[in-house]
Amino acid sequence: MNKVAYSAIVAFISSILTLLIVVWVMPTSAENETSIREISLAELGEHDSADRCWKAINGRVYDVTDFIDRHPTPPSVMTDWCGREATEGWEGIGDGTGHSSFAETLLDDYLIGYLQGANVDPEADRQAAVATGSSSSGGQSAQSNGNDGGLYRDGSYYAEAEPGERGTFGVVEITVHDGRIAAVYYDEFKRDENGMINYRKSEDVGYAERWRGMSGGVTQLSAYPAYEKMLVERGQPDQVDAISGATSAHRAFVDLSETALSEARLP
Repeated sequence: MNKVAYSAIVAFISSILTLLIVVWVMPTSAENETSIREISLAELGEHDSADRCWKAINGRVYDVTDFIDRHPTPPSVMTDWCGREATEGWEGIGDGTGHSSFAETLLDDYLIGYLQGANVDPEADRQAAVATGSSSSGGQSAQSNGNDGGLYRDGSYYAEAEPGERGTFGVVEITVHDGRIAAVYYDEFKRDENGMINYRKSEDVGYAERWRGMSGGVTQLSAYPAYEKMLVERGQPDQVDAISGATSAHRAFVDLSETALSEARLP
């Protein structure tokens, strides 16, 4: 056999093997489609831990296992709802505050089915899931205005609340760089009779212990950094979600952030 014929045979065999491997590893068209299926309450109840956390919200079932570590709360805030109907927790965060539209967009990424007997349109959900792909949070930045890529003027922006009945007052400082929120600082303070700061709530461990006993594990030690992080990531105060157990701090944080950013917003 000459070298040309030998090379042709080797090339032919290689192409056949490559084709077989591609066919073997390639998912079928059915596997490529997003699968949204009917799920019973019994099956939902089997996914009741941090390792496998499914929730039912308004008749739809979401697998939020991978989001637990990303959620800006202690894990127990999410895992308490695993394996059961969680609409109450989704629509009412402590004081009846619901999740933001940004959070609703994130939730869509985790849709896997609908509760048996629920009054939903699974076909519409299936088409929406296929149309949006695996991540609806991609694309344009949450801090983008669609023009120059930023919402704000660069600079440092500060706001301070009036003291409450206990003498504490909130302070927020927001740094904007390249049109986007780059850093956020929030805390609550007190001043002495001479106007000097003599108390910082983020350092009050005793207060945190008392708060923890009433809030299911959430304190200012975790809530303040979580609110700061959400504002940096999402870019707008109204997209910062309240954390159950820290809703009063949420209202104060959002109001102060809106005040601080009022001079920073681009027309």
